[in-house]
Parts: sequence; C-alpha cells; structure tokens
Amino acid sequence: MGKRKSKGKVVKKAKRKTATIFDCPFCNHRSTVECHFDSKARLATIRCRICAAHYQMQTNALTKPIDVYCEWIDKTEEENAKADEYDLGAEEVPTAEKKMKEQIKENDDDGLLAGEYGEEDDV
Repeated sequence: MGKRKSKGKVVKKAKRKTATIFDCPFCNHRSTVECHFDSKARLATIRCRICAAHYQMQTNALTKPIDVYCEWIDKTEEENAKADEYDLGAEEVPTAEKKMKEQIKENDDDGLLAGEYGEEDDV
C-alpha cells in the first residue's frame, strides 16, 4: 500500500508596507516625521520631532501617511517657487534677526544695548 501524498508547506508572501515614518525635508534628520490621523475631524497632521515643522490636511477614508507626506512636500515646493518668482529688487526680506535689531535701536535710549549686537553708533 502506498502512502498518501502530503501537501507542501504554503509559503506566504509578505505584503509591502507603505512607510509611516519619514525624513524631514527641513532639518534633514532621518525618521523624525510622523503622521497622525484624527478620524472624527478628518484631519491628518504630520510633524517633525526635531524642528517641529508641521503640515495639516483634510483626509478621506483612502488617505495614507505617504499621501500626507507627499502633499506636504508638494506644498513646500510651491511656496519655494512663489518665493523665487517674487523679485525683491533692491529690497531684502526682513529676517527675524534684523527685526530684533531694529526694535533694539528704537527702544535703546542710552546706546548701551546696541553694543551687544556689534552695532555701535558713531557719536
């Protein structure tokens, strides 16, 4: 009598998972950006743990973390393109440091604070 043929083991193929943790486009740290979904409000928030850069968008049932990250990258590229198109001419964009120095000059009556930032008035 013969033995029954046994079936071979079933090999399961692992499904590819989409990423849920990403690299930050602003501070360039690896694996610091995480995406959180609020299903009741239908919002997705993506935030960097290092530089606190963040983005928020409305979601639907099919939205995945990679979709939110790609949308964030696209929006930042759009903003950068708009900034490049804007011709400043002779003017410069005031930075936070320049604004702070201007405020110090306005509020500095006796000229003591100006020396801290390397700007001394000639008397």
